[in-house]
Amino acid sequence: MLEADQPMPADYAIRVQGLSKCYHVYDKPQDRLKQGLWRGRKQFFREFWALKDVSFEIRKGETVGIIGRNGSGKSTLLQLIAGTLTPTAGSVQVNGRVAALLELGSGFNPEFSGRENVFMNGAILGLSEEEIAERFDEIAGFAAIGDFIERPVKTYSSGMMMRLAFAVSVCVDPDVLIVDEALSVGDMAFQLKCMERLDRLVKSGTTLLFVSHDILSVKSFCQRAIYLTGGEMIATGPASDIAERYMMDVRNEQKLFQEQATPFVPKKPLGGHMAVAFGTEQGHVLAAYFSDSRSTMTAFATGDKVRITVEVEFDRSVTHPAVSLIVSDIRMIEYSGYCINIERRDSDGMQRATVEFSFSALLNTGEYFVAVRLEQRTADTVFYPVDKQVGALRFQVMRPPSRRFLGLMEMDFTGQQVG
Repeated sequence: MLEADQPMPADYAIRVQGLSKCYHVYDKPQDRLKQGLWRGRKQFFREFWALKDVSFEIRKGETVGIIGRNGSGKSTLLQLIAGTLTPTAGSVQVNGRVAALLELGSGFNPEFSGRENVFMNGAILGLSEEEIAERFDEIAGFAAIGDFIERPVKTYSSGMMMRLAFAVSVCVDPDVLIVDEALSVGDMAFQLKCMERLDRLVKSGTTLLFVSHDILSVKSFCQRAIYLTGGEMIATGPASDIAERYMMDVRNEQKLFQEQATPFVPKKPLGGHMAVAFGTEQGHVLAAYFSDSRSTMTAFATGDKVRITVEVEFDRSVTHPAVSLIVSDIRMIEYSGYCINIERRDSDGMQRATVEFSFSALLNTGEYFVAVRLEQRTADTVFYPVDKQVGALRFQVMRPPSRRFLGLMEMDFTGQQVG
């Protein structure tokens, strides 16, 4: 770490020293007026420190990921580096032209056409009108929004706005590119196109500061990572090490607060994803959750034991009830599953049953989903699903460096040289 009074070396792209940002939070609108009238003699607000005493340096050409939970200060840090926020304390130094993809389309005037916004944004980044004109065809071609380039931005979908914003940012030859979750919008083909362009920029010497909740992308794309919690930097180092620490912290936090978690209620939005349900009205999946945390989302290390509890009810017409689980990845490729047959009691009313599944998470780093099914089944023959919840549960897996295997799953391989 450089001393505060030392000038930033030429091979450094970003230098952050003691950076802090405090917001004044007013409980009532009139408190803001009172604060102005009292001129600081009395305080009518609460202080919220979004960032506290953060310091680091990034060399030119480095790719650095910033990770942390929601509210940890990631976006605030990027806005301070981009110059769209003023720090409460500390300083930021940046070498070269900075292009930032922060809030989607935040730099666009909605009344202007896409073409006019390209020229306006290019001018803000320090390009002359002639330089922007030279790059315009490349920008329009990369965005691939067709005739919409001549229409007002207010008529754009969020995906079209992201395409144009990204195209401007990567086609102006930035020295520093700041990306805040922008790649989470848009179709898969465009996301791959963006990642390919980012890779080209990094190889050409552009410094990339990258925020994403996709820990696998940070781990695979970034050389180094910065881990923020509660506005403070608690760790920095190789991306794989910091990503693993973050995932383990998430897992431990979920286990610590397991009593406060809410079990799954079918057919409701689940923490950013939707469980798609279908079946008959002969029975229902009442609840499904990870047994240790009683939550619908959690995290594991490769090899951890996963326990899932499922509660169901069904009427007398379900003569051969069974509950099954299917584990799949984000592409809906099914990895494995298991079925438990339920003993049917003689009853005229609804019967309830609780089953628990367990398996070892012998999976590589990634995000996985669990489908839960109440079925009418005999042995391996499924007559029909009584209630099927697709995406009922979600979990992430982080593979520690000590688990050495290739591909998607860990299998019981052995090997030795025999000649």
